[in-house]
Amino acid sequence: MLKRAFHLLVGMALVAGYYAASPSHIWHPTPPLVPDASTNNADYGGGWTGQFASDADTRMVHAPAMVELPDGRLRAFWFAGTREGAADVAIHSALFDPSTAKWTDEAVVVTREQIASGWNRHVRKLGNAVPVLDKDGRMRLFVVAVSFGGWAASRIVVLESDNQGETWSFDKALVTTPFLNISTLVKTPPLKYADGTIGLPVYHEMIGKYGEILRIDANSRILGRARIGHGRKAIQPLVLVDAHDHSVSFLRNENEPNNGYLYQSDSDDGGWQWTPLAYSSLENPSAAVGGVVLGRNHWLLVANCNREERDDLCIRETRDGGTTWQVAWTLHDREQWRDEALTTGQYEALIRAELQTGNAPENPEVLLERVKANKCDERHGCRFQYDYPYMIRASNGDLHVLYTWNKSAIRHAWLPAGVAGTGQSVVPAPNEGAPQ
Repeated sequence: MLKRAFHLLVGMALVAGYYAASPSHIWHPTPPLVPDASTNNADYGGGWTGQFASDADTRMVHAPAMVELPDGRLRAFWFAGTREGAADVAIHSALFDPSTAKWTDEAVVVTREQIASGWNRHVRKLGNAVPVLDKDGRMRLFVVAVSFGGWAASRIVVLESDNQGETWSFDKALVTTPFLNISTLVKTPPLKYADGTIGLPVYHEMIGKYGEILRIDANSRILGRARIGHGRKAIQPLVLVDAHDHSVSFLRNENEPNNGYLYQSDSDDGGWQWTPLAYSSLENPSAAVGGVVLGRNHWLLVANCNREERDDLCIRETRDGGTTWQVAWTLHDREQWRDEALTTGQYEALIRAELQTGNAPENPEVLLERVKANKCDERHGCRFQYDYPYMIRASNGDLHVLYTWNKSAIRHAWLPAGVAGTGQSVVPAPNEGAPQ
């Protein structure tokens, strides 16, 4: 009874804090948004290639993000350790050079101890990290950090780098609520305003689950906040900007039981006001989503494309602002084994086929053992998992997707602009390598 009363009290304080920390006069009028599309009329005919961005240095990896550097290379970030929430989890990073089509070795760039020292408080665990490259060449990294409890007690800390992400120094913790300042997380790419400020999509997981936009200046001060939609149980908002005055957000559906569709909300005033949450027509098993803008009302979304499991990954396309969608490419599809209790041997045969598609990982046998350890158990057999995609469109029009591959590696899918051909999977067709 006392525990329930405490939770109620905390919830009421958070709600009060939300409204107290949301003065409209420091947000409105909102400066124009900078549309996401960087290169118009690019031809994407097919030709996706797949490779691994991580090196199997740790048993678990998760939640990749990336940013394009001025010279066209990509810097990726993810968190890695023995398991999610473990004390040894750190932020890892690697560089991709499109001229050689190769990733550098992964390296630890931010540790729990480093943040604790700069923040002068205990840090229990680290989570998602989202990078931002500013016009002056400085890079900022928004990292989920937890001092006590679970993800619902998260805070967002900001680190800065003056060497394009090789080394980092602690800057500050964002103050997102006046009471306890907890339960704020990041996952998806920021949006940009014409005045140089950014909009950081965030979400809350304590009591109510909902998404927001934080408008942040160059000094990482919060200038205002706007809630996306007015419902509950909607997290990890992906915001796509296809015009100076128009953006659309897709959110992960956390309803219980999950009804199997993404939420959607729209804004026509720079992300200050959003339409009520509505179910989109996109099937999704309550999993994260990525995407990019190709033009006005022309969007791509990468996500799990069924209502049940994270055993597929596809890229959907709309050219009419979401009225209709088509599957443009399939990156993974393991649906035919969804209800099968695969043995370790059967699973290994299928996974080996994936390891041989595209550029092979640096340590294939080590990675294979990590996959079996993460995704196989005696009771349920072995399962596939492809999730947490992060998608960007490079300045030359190339499409890049990073995602968590079976909880054991960060996988990279790359489609250069102007490639001819037909849409194809970056893994073997579903009937290849089938267990006998």
